[in-house]
Amino acid sequence: MAVIIRDWKPADDVGALTGMLHRAYAPLAARGLRYNATHQTPEVTRRRLASGHALVAEIGGRLVGTVTYYRPDSQAATPVYREPDTFHFGQFAVDPDFKGQGVGKALHERMIAAAFGEGAKFMALDTAAPAIELIALYERWGYTVVDRAQWDSTNYESVIMRRGLGSDPRNVPEPTLTARKAST
Repeated sequence: MAVIIRDWKPADDVGALTGMLHRAYAPLAARGLRYNATHQTPEVTRRRLASGHALVAEIGGRLVGTVTYYRPDSQAATPVYREPDTFHFGQFAVDPDFKGQGVGKALHERMIAAAFGEGAKFMALDTAAPAIELIALYERWGYTVVDRAQWDSTNYESVIMRRGLGSDPRNVPEPTLTARKAST
């Protein structure tokens, strides 16, 4: 089945999306890392989706991934998130049944293209400093660590990572990957 990357719609099943976030972040929670997505309620999920530009990945009518990006915020606690040309993203997840199939990369590429179209010159993120596998993934995607932060809502120190968007990344083709049928 083909992967469809599209804007999140308020009519989408936020409960199912929240469940997918919990499953996707469960390995991190098992390591003691209290990401917001490990335990947030559907109401929090909806608020986070609505506060930025949210994208979802859909396969066969099932929501299998999501990412939300945010415009610069002059009131952000982190200086990088206040920079006028720097957008940032969060609540990024792929259902464990579909990991390793390019869904996350397709979501990321579409997000970068959309943010660039809105004026972003840089994209930033934060993740747990102990999550070395995630940091390595983001480094492969061109991000570098530029700062550190300690959020009140988490139990770990975060690294802030950023990358330039370069020339026009909006010419991202539709994903051509085909997902394997999820094992149930």
